[in-house]
Amino acid sequence: MKFKNNKKSVDIVIPFYNEFKNLKILIPQIIKSTSNFRQFKIRYIFINDGSTDGGEKIVQKYLKSKKFNLISNKKKLGQTLSYKKYLELFKGDFFVRIDSDNQDNPIHLKRILNLLLKNNYDVILADRLLRKHPMMIIILTYIYNLITKFLIKVDLPTYSSSLVSYKRKFIKPNNLKYNDHRYLPLIAIFNGAKKIHTFSVIHRKRRYGQSNYSIIKKIFLGFPEFFYFFIRLKLGKFKRS
Repeated sequence: MKFKNNKKSVDIVIPFYNEFKNLKILIPQIIKSTSNFRQFKIRYIFINDGSTDGGEKIVQKYLKSKKFNLISNKKKLGQTLSYKKYLELFKGDFFVRIDSDNQDNPIHLKRILNLLLKNNYDVILADRLLRKHPMMIIILTYIYNLITKFLIKVDLPTYSSSLVSYKRKFIKPNNLKYNDHRYLPLIAIFNGAKKIHTFSVIHRKRRYGQSNYSIIKKIFLGFPEFFYFFIRLKLGKFKRS
């Protein structure tokens, strides 16, 4: 499906926390991968989640362009509340989340935009192959995918990713808290998203900085957190109005 007269807007949303070196590499790659899509109104939304390494200065160099926007959290709020801020402040047709650690190759943004242009998908998920995460995280993700498939009755190769596109109407900021950003695909599905596409990507090893993943928290808190989220989901806490 090609959008003719009224261009659809696509927000590429990048939260970051102490990713100075990664941002220097990431931003030019994102621009290169997305700048030729004249069919869309593209905005780049960077969210500084209380960084202390000067990473915000990298983004500020690009703010002369109206396509670039910056949200600054005075202190670290986490990804969920950062996305909540974005959803409250910006209204668009689609938004694409990508992490700032360079483990997802920005070249795949081009593929996502082409898929949106041709097929107008509700959700597009990048399925990360050969993940460069600790083995325990990989095992827990595998178990999470099995449980999720059983609960929601939708067969996908993955239900979580750090590189995802959403049709904006399926995601509302209402009641987002804790680590709900991890479950945005499920919120979209429960709000009626049916046209879902996945494609495989090779997950890259982090070059700079440290991961914010806590294996201990994942082991002991991950599944209780998910089941609490799922109860809230079934109770309609994330329902679009």
